[in-house]
Amino acid sequence: MTSNVNERFLITPFLVLFVIHAMQWGVGYFSFQREIAQTAGQDAWIAVILTAVSIHIVIWMMYRILSAYRTQTDIVHIHRHLFGKWIGGLLTVFFIIYLVMFAGIILRSFIETIQVWIFPQLQTWLLGFVLLVLAYYIVLGGFRVIVGICLLSCVHYILLPTYGFLTNYLHFSNLTPILEHSITDLFKASKQMSFSFLGVEILLICYPFIKKPKQSQKWVHAASFTLTLFYLSLVIFSLAFYSRGQLLNEEWPTLTLFKFIRLPFIERFEFVGVSFNLFRVLPILCLAIWAASRATKILFAVRQSKVVPLFLLMVFIMICLLPNRQSIDAGISFMSTIGCYLVYAYIPFLFVLHLFRKKERNPI
Repeated sequence: MTSNVNERFLITPFLVLFVIHAMQWGVGYFSFQREIAQTAGQDAWIAVILTAVSIHIVIWMMYRILSAYRTQTDIVHIHRHLFGKWIGGLLTVFFIIYLVMFAGIILRSFIETIQVWIFPQLQTWLLGFVLLVLAYYIVLGGFRVIVGICLLSCVHYILLPTYGFLTNYLHFSNLTPILEHSITDLFKASKQMSFSFLGVEILLICYPFIKKPKQSQKWVHAASFTLTLFYLSLVIFSLAFYSRGQLLNEEWPTLTLFKFIRLPFIERFEFVGVSFNLFRVLPILCLAIWAASRATKILFAVRQSKVVPLFLLMVFIMICLLPNRQSIDAGISFMSTIGCYLVYAYIPFLFVLHLFRKKERNPI
């Protein structure tokens, strides 16, 4: 059981910014404004800040845990060191299942937007099969190829200037009065916001693939901070654009905004906005499957290329078992709860346990 990585497969610390940014920037941004506005109203932007601060604390905890070992390590070895071979292995299996399920719910949510906005008659299995075949080709290329896909995901930022067409519709008075809601409401909204920030836990697997990994911490914080600025500006923009009632009735507030953008050479700009989300979904799908197969390779000493098809098949079955909006919402709610416990309970638990055992000799 080893996590030694050949130097030619390593990435520079700066590139971790794109890995974390791509993994966190998922389909949660489609509707997070509506979900947190239901609880926090016009103070929803405060919930974004609270969630962002908590994520930065979790990042700091992960680096304290990962950097404590003499050699670059990952969650598989940390589990074995802290809990032993069998319990540690079982916890790693749970983490692998979480990654596969996360990939499945992200892919299914994207396919649903395509079905609702562009091709209503499109079969779920058909688009899912095409994207999974593409993911298989990318994942077999290795971690550096996946990082390249993460870089490509930033092409979505070219759509940001188009929001300028909506400035005439903004009413910033919708954001007042400030701090009208209780602290309890703000924290509940922050919990609902956590799904949109999930993905930073991928660091627990890709840490050994970073050159001078301790230097990458600032870039991970930078990635989360950049995403926070985007989410914060988007929620403020949405609160100013929609009335309270309109926002709560919009299933995908972010995508609906594209319907109000008019360009002389594109009549239905929302088709462009929806299609560009592929650049968000594909990196998450590839990273999650790669991380799950990587952990399996270390835990069971099997070839990574042998387990990738198995996990892709599991994702394919999962998306086919989520036929409608109700089942997809239930899946998102379940993954949000599991991810929240993983990020805000389990990682702090590992951190505290690590503090109690930090003086022990490192066996790795």
